[in-house]
Amino acid sequence: GVTSLNSSTFTQCTSLTNISIPDGMVSIYNYVFSYCTSLTSVQFPDTITTLGYGIFNNCSSLTGVVLSKNITSIPKRTFESCSSLTEIEIPSLVTEIGDTAFLGCTSLASITLLPPNPPTLGTNVFANVPNTLKIYVPAASVSAYQAANGWSAYASQIEAIPSN
Repeated sequence: GVTSLNSSTFTQCTSLTNISIPDGMVSIYNYVFSYCTSLTSVQFPDTITTLGYGIFNNCSSLTGVVLSKNITSIPKRTFESCSSLTEIEIPSLVTEIGDTAFLGCTSLASITLLPPNPPTLGTNVFANVPNTLKIYVPAASVSAYQAANGWSAYASQIEAIPSN
């Protein structure tokens, strides 16, 4: 019957390593897993529609995240200082990526964005991220992303999603 995790529920839970959120969960609020420094992977069910800000802030061991296909926003500070995160896929319904969402993700090599239209990009989203970051988007959307406000600063890094 639990449908949400309240703010800071597992903050600084350093023994937590893997999380699989059960079906039926709808909302995860602010800083729920922040500073869980041993957390390596998280899987969200598609019932999740709302993420709070900073939920993975300073999860320095986080390497794998499967986001719900039904979220519409990557709020501010979501993955800030997740220094082990190497890649992530952003679901197609996302329309906004908040301020400093990936700031300090020093191992981030690629981000795959499935939205056909470029999400609104906050400030310092990719600050302190390697300048070799590959930004993959739908092939039909490459030009739109390269020209979009905020995204244009990364135009040379934006490419079509590779076909498998």
